[in-house]
Amino acid sequence: MSPVPSRPPALRHLVAPVAALIVGGMALFAVTPVLAANTTYYVDAVAGADTNTGLDQAHPWKSLGKINSTTFGSGDRILLKAGSVWTGQLWPKGSGVSGSPIVIDSYSTGNKPRINGAGGVADAVRLFNQEYWTIRNIEVTNTVPASGTPGANLGDFRGIHVSGDNSQTLDGFIIDTVNVHDVSGQVNWIGGDRADNAPGITFQTGWDASKRTGGIVFDTTVPNIGAPPANPTILNNVVIQNSTISNTSFAGIVVKQYTGSNSGAVSVGWGTRANAGDTNFKPHTNFVIRNNYITQAGTAYGCNGIYLTDVRGATVERNVVDKTGTSGIETYFADNVTIQFNEVFGTSQKAGGADSNGIDADKATTAQTIQYNYVHGNGDGILLCQFAFGNVVLRYNVITSNTRYQIYLHSDSAASAKIYNNTLYNDASNYLIYGYGTYLSSSYAISNNILYSTRANATISTSSSIAYSHNLYGGATLTRPSGEPGPVVANPQFVSAPINAPSGTAATGPALAAAHELQVPSNSPAVNAGVNVTSNGGRDYVGNTLYNGTADIGAFEQPGGTPVPPTPDVMRHTFDALATGTLASGTDGLTVNSAGGSVAVVAVPSAADKSVRITRTTNSGSTSVSQTFGTPLTGTVTIETNVMRESAWVSGNDYFAIPYIRGSNGVNAVSLAMTKNNIQAYSGTTLVTIGSYTPGRWYNLRAVISTVGQTFDLYLDGVLVLDNSTFRNALPAVAQIDYYANSSNFGSVVIDDIAISVAA
Repeated sequence: MSPVPSRPPALRHLVAPVAALIVGGMALFAVTPVLAANTTYYVDAVAGADTNTGLDQAHPWKSLGKINSTTFGSGDRILLKAGSVWTGQLWPKGSGVSGSPIVIDSYSTGNKPRINGAGGVADAVRLFNQEYWTIRNIEVTNTVPASGTPGANLGDFRGIHVSGDNSQTLDGFIIDTVNVHDVSGQVNWIGGDRADNAPGITFQTGWDASKRTGGIVFDTTVPNIGAPPANPTILNNVVIQNSTISNTSFAGIVVKQYTGSNSGAVSVGWGTRANAGDTNFKPHTNFVIRNNYITQAGTAYGCNGIYLTDVRGATVERNVVDKTGTSGIETYFADNVTIQFNEVFGTSQKAGGADSNGIDADKATTAQTIQYNYVHGNGDGILLCQFAFGNVVLRYNVITSNTRYQIYLHSDSAASAKIYNNTLYNDASNYLIYGYGTYLSSSYAISNNILYSTRANATISTSSSIAYSHNLYGGATLTRPSGEPGPVVANPQFVSAPINAPSGTAATGPALAAAHELQVPSNSPAVNAGVNVTSNGGRDYVGNTLYNGTADIGAFEQPGGTPVPPTPDVMRHTFDALATGTLASGTDGLTVNSAGGSVAVVAVPSAADKSVRITRTTNSGSTSVSQTFGTPLTGTVTIETNVMRESAWVSGNDYFAIPYIRGSNGVNAVSLAMTKNNIQAYSGTTLVTIGSYTPGRWYNLRAVISTVGQTFDLYLDGVLVLDNSTFRNALPAVAQIDYYANSSNFGSVVIDDIAISVAA
């Protein structure tokens, strides 16, 4: 089971003795004593007044100033009314504690509450020397209107900025379901030629002054650059998820550490890295960036989708990165980073940037794993640019239709790369794998890849330090590396090429299944023609187990027997594109049963962010929304849902499954429910109350299920509440999820943003 940042002390089936904590207004259980007062504050920009108590919806506060002048404590919630707009900066004070963060969220229905920095503040939302905060369900923007001079409106601006300078480790940040857009940040480059400076664009600014504006920025600094403290400030356990970041410059998401490079500064070297064991290197730790949609289609100054630097231990997964500049996902001065299940497309050169790649493992990056990504239609597909030193594994990716190099070899001689079992489909360039000069002196092991080109003699670079082995060369005539062991020259027999499926969007998530068109049949020359690789990750692009016989060539391993269409890595139901009204059975692959009530698409929380309401009114049949998997899901199956009850329970029966998770026998193995003002789950055969819920508030439930270990973890709003719990009944594979009520369980529940993912 994958670890998740901001993980509280493990709860082995809620080990006794337990005491109640409140997280985001919900009573959780932990092995620590009861914490602070856990107060909820309401803020309404229209009907509020700062002289009110703020303690209920009838007496809300009004201004950002009131929030900013208040020091909050663990478990407190700051709820901003939907539809409200504030101009200025949101900077509440105080810190939460582990297991009981301070939460910024919304209440009521309508558009997300909006914080508009309007270019009057550097950071529209700011946290500084604070920890254990969760920010969700808000809209953030910070832009100066454009003038007649392009770039003249750019400045030192950010949307959400988390920083500090107190020489402590600051823990526990969750940014969830936010919409950050139109931040007019300046573009400062580390190097380059000052002769190319232009309004809003500056070259040779050095490490600390560069690349630290954009939508969401996590960085740290020092109180006095001329007399820095002995120890850095480190950010630890950060999750950025389920959010949309659009048209923000310099970047969508930035992570950086201070190093002391500016004029007048004393160098501390925390953010730069001389070698892999550099003890002065003090990176941030444990970042997860997942399920986000990042686009810079509407700005000429967006130069990175995700710029992840000065980090040790990070996962970047299941993001859509659309039409950014320079690099879709870039790591730099980083260690132990996994980049997986992302779709990156449309990257181009912007604002003086020299690159236009989908994914880049850049300078001084070690233990980088780039796997299971769909990278298409960029300038370069994957750039390996490990200047100074580094090591990277590039495997089981589908890389297609990039206009310059599908894979660009650009690392220094001290770096090494293992490049295996990727499928490259080139129909837009004269290059497949390209490098030049001294950058070909790095050690590259290139094996089991399908190298297919519709253009004859597309370049495949060679050198004495590049070892090609067991690759398949297909399409037009290609000049193969001489002396390669086990090459295959043949048509791989793609199912359908070129790929015609649509790209991912904010509503759909990454369109990883589009790349399934480049699968091959069981009689393909690619099958059983590769060389087995140790420590290979255990699965192929779609989740098939490695190996079925000898390794296949390319990103897809034959599962054996009659090939069947594989289950997509991610299935997502957002409901946003559906018309409001009755949800018809079969829509988006869902089975709907309206007996005893109704199932309808509703404009909650807004017309642009719809959900489904399951309502039960009579004791007849069952009312449900379910998804059944033709091929049951095995391995690690993650099921995530946003859920809300709109009114409190008063009397009578009241049990809504959110969801039931069943095997092929139809028996419930994992049971999650909202019932009588509580959220409950079965841990084994014991029904456990996880916490209470507040009507009108959205909650995120994520069950991480291991069909191998026969256990599951349960997260509530990103916090682990059940750890390694056993199933209610045996579950060899997940065959169905069912949001369900029957009998006289009258009332309603609202569900949204259902996501199902599968990993080996």
